[in-house]
Amino acid sequence: MSGVGLSKAKDWFGSINMLSSLQSLQLSDCELQDISSSLQANFTSLRFLTIESNNLSYIPPWTYNLSKLEHIDLSDNFHIKGPFPIAIIENNQRLAFFDVSLDSLQGEFPKNMSSLCKLQVVRLSSNYFNGKISVISNGPHGCVWSKWKIFDVSGNNFSGDLPNQFGDFKELEFLDLSLNSISGSIPTNSGELSSLRELHLHNNKLSGTIPESIGQLSNLKELRVQHNFLYGVVSDHHFENLKSLTGLDISSNELTLNVSSTWVPPFQVHEIDLSHCKVGPEFPKWLQTQRNITSLTMSNASISYDIPDWLYDISANITHLDISSNVLTGQVSQDIGDKMPRLTVLRLWGNNLTGGISSSLCKLDELDEINLSKNQLSGRLPRCWRASQKLKAFVFENNKLNGNIPKSLCHLQQLQVLSLHRNGFSGVIPNCLSNLQQMVFFDLSNNGLTSRLPPFGKHFQSLAMINLEKNHFVGGIPPQFCQLRYLRFLSLAQNNISGPIPNCIDGFLSMVDSTLYYEDWPYEDGLNVMVNTKGTSQMYGDVISYFFSIDLSANMLDGQIPEEFTRLVELQNMNLSQNNLSGHIPTNIGDLQNLESLDLSRNKLSGTIPSGISNMDFLSHLNLSFNKLSGPIPSGNHLRTVDDESVYRGNDGLCGAPLSKICPGDEPPGRDGRKSDNSNGERPSEGNLDIHNWFYAGLGPGFTVGFLGFCSILHFKRSWRISYFRAMDRAFEEFSMTMTITMLWLKRKIQQRE
Repeated sequence: MSGVGLSKAKDWFGSINMLSSLQSLQLSDCELQDISSSLQANFTSLRFLTIESNNLSYIPPWTYNLSKLEHIDLSDNFHIKGPFPIAIIENNQRLAFFDVSLDSLQGEFPKNMSSLCKLQVVRLSSNYFNGKISVISNGPHGCVWSKWKIFDVSGNNFSGDLPNQFGDFKELEFLDLSLNSISGSIPTNSGELSSLRELHLHNNKLSGTIPESIGQLSNLKELRVQHNFLYGVVSDHHFENLKSLTGLDISSNELTLNVSSTWVPPFQVHEIDLSHCKVGPEFPKWLQTQRNITSLTMSNASISYDIPDWLYDISANITHLDISSNVLTGQVSQDIGDKMPRLTVLRLWGNNLTGGISSSLCKLDELDEINLSKNQLSGRLPRCWRASQKLKAFVFENNKLNGNIPKSLCHLQQLQVLSLHRNGFSGVIPNCLSNLQQMVFFDLSNNGLTSRLPPFGKHFQSLAMINLEKNHFVGGIPPQFCQLRYLRFLSLAQNNISGPIPNCIDGFLSMVDSTLYYEDWPYEDGLNVMVNTKGTSQMYGDVISYFFSIDLSANMLDGQIPEEFTRLVELQNMNLSQNNLSGHIPTNIGDLQNLESLDLSRNKLSGTIPSGISNMDFLSHLNLSFNKLSGPIPSGNHLRTVDDESVYRGNDGLCGAPLSKICPGDEPPGRDGRKSDNSNGERPSEGNLDIHNWFYAGLGPGFTVGFLGFCSILHFKRSWRISYFRAMDRAFEEFSMTMTITMLWLKRKIQQRE
């Protein structure tokens, strides 16, 4: 009955329950809801049960007592929560297939699992199980280890070391322990898993070296141990008998690949990832023997010298090439598009590559992403991109490219990322680029572009990030910008833009309501944005997608700051400095409670500083200097984090702390009880004030009262007490883990020196 909608069916269970001799029941993807937990199953001869991909919120109790059940699949019922019912295992001793993956089950791993002597397939992935992974070795010995073929507990919260009985699973073909918190070392007897075809240990906390015994797994096709704390040397002995290997990923560890220069691997891999391991300085020569590579990733692998010509010769089938963040020199082959015709991803960023960009790249009609940023590439961009219709990311930032931006880019209707910043491009931005409706990330900053800003907005609805700073744009800010509802980062700084800031700026709805965001923000490795915030320039990487910022500084903008700015409550950085803005600071500026940096310096702003500024909890940088502000500086606890005279410098009409100028009416009384004559605005002498004495006298009692109050809250407020000690526990655990990793690293260094 798989695929038959039963959400509105009446008493479907009663109808099935009449089939007492039923042996197979398949109800996958039937839109099933929960049924009464008191119902009993009459089909006690059932051997095969599948209820995957439904809307159940608990495992039906009638499944507990099907003593002849051999196959049970309850997977992909996301709403099933709570602990796993042990009765299913205790009462169904004939189980051979057991799948509860993609549910939301919690608690410890069922300790009596190993009592199921006929069990062959165990799938518990993508739940919230916890406890020690070693519980798989508990229970009666002598039966379970000889039967298991598939064991998948990936995507849970298991911890502890791998058990010593690791090598006892003689018939195991698939083992996936990835995406947990498993620690310790990989058992040395791993090579005894003679039937193993796939081994997934990635994204854990494993340490130590990779045992050479793994090289004896002649049936192994997939070996993935990336993202752990493994270290040491990986030699040709680790691959001695891996003749079936097609996928290898040892990336993101502290491993060194050291094989003989004449080594010929016994395998032909399809996918290989050695990134963040020490592979260089030379390009691995053994790759010349590999003729079936479809994906090659060796980013940050300490490789130097030129890209060898033979790499292009073995890459007819390659779809993914990433050798970024190395020290590669020389030029990219002019025939790369002809020799790698199936490329979908090309990442060569972060090297020292020189020369021009080959027009043969335009022949790659399957290309999805190209990133050649952070090199020394020069010349002009090819103008032949019309055929690259699948291209989503076009990144050539931080090079020495020049000329105009090719109009052929306007034909790339799937383009989401266009980053050409820090080059020498000149001329105008092609207006047709505004028709690219999928564009999310648009960065042409640090070039020599001229003319007016394009009227982005009508078709650029997906745009979340615009960076056009440090060019030569003139004219005003087009009102069409206000239609960019998903915009969260805008920088037009250091141009020649004039006129007022549009009053419709609150059209940036994503800055008004953070729940409105573009879900498909494209992730592009190596993509960075320079942000002017907190008085300095800071480089932002992946986190830029979570950063809300408007920077219009160093232009010729005039008029008032629109009150609509105060509706952009998600803003974290606002920089309008070095313009000709006048009028008052918006009264409700204090509504921007997420603001961390506010720079309105070097304008012509007048009036008083709104008192709401003193209530901005996250404000850590404020600059109002060199305006025409007047009146008292607001006082408040939050402004003490920016308690610096330079914040208010160049505003002759301001008074009050932290300036030395005292506001009228705030003069302290003299010795005779009258206001002291302080018409010159200077502070009175220390002899007239006992403020320091009072401060130190109250310091001790204040601390005592505050500390006792804090302890009292913890004593009487149970929820606060639990949260506090949980936070302390987490901090201690993180500190302990950091110390453990550091000690392991020091121990390893000492052993290497010895």
